[in-house]
Amino acid sequence: MKTKRPRNKGELAVVAVCAVVGFLLAAQLRTVQLTGAADQATATRLETLQDLYNELTAERDGLADQVQQLQGELALYRDQAASGQAGSEALRAELDQLEITAGLTDVEGPGVSVILEDSSSSNLTGDEADYLIHDSDLLSVINELRSAGAEAISLNGERILATSEVRCTGAVVTVNGRRYAAPYVIFAIGDKDTLYNALTMRSGVVDVLSQWGITVKVTANDLLLIPKYNGSISYEYAHSVAPGEEGGEG
Repeated sequence: MKTKRPRNKGELAVVAVCAVVGFLLAAQLRTVQLTGAADQATATRLETLQDLYNELTAERDGLADQVQQLQGELALYRDQAASGQAGSEALRAELDQLEITAGLTDVEGPGVSVILEDSSSSNLTGDEADYLIHDSDLLSVINELRSAGAEAISLNGERILATSEVRCTGAVVTVNGRRYAAPYVIFAIGDKDTLYNALTMRSGVVDVLSQWGITVKVTANDLLLIPKYNGSISYEYAHSVAPGEEGGEG
């Protein structure tokens, strides 16, 4: 039987050197990999920062254009105001129209008044809610008036704006954050004959409500007063768009 030849010190040294070299190569490879990952992360971060810089630059340029436009409009208004009475009257008229549209001023004019009261008919369905006035009934009247050209509308003294809510909260209706119970009184300013006919036409909103016994009284008036909106209006997400600025989904 052959016996293994004992390794000499030289062979052991070679083995040790190879092991050390292998370890160093593995460590170097690992370092290269980590460095490559770090470089990639750095490159990605730089790309992100560049995109952010480009967005901020574009936003800055857009704001600069908007400022320039507003400065031009301001200069125009100043020139009109300095030109005499005609320019001032034009600006005043435009401001008045904007205040009426925004509901920020009391308005008066011809129109119709609508008084709605809960039904006093006998309950035939077993559901009392069928004979009460709901937010959908009030909105039907308001929408009909808008469609007929009403220029200003109020409900129980609350100016109705595009942002106004009309919704049931229990046995009452909330309008502009305030609760009201029946009877409900609606004022609408506009062509009184057109508004009256729109509500009282056959199979119209008043006819439908009357079928449930709900009392609806419509009266044409030569002069109605509708108060201004007395709440606060703030916009957090909506903002104006300068002419020529392209919109899009984001």
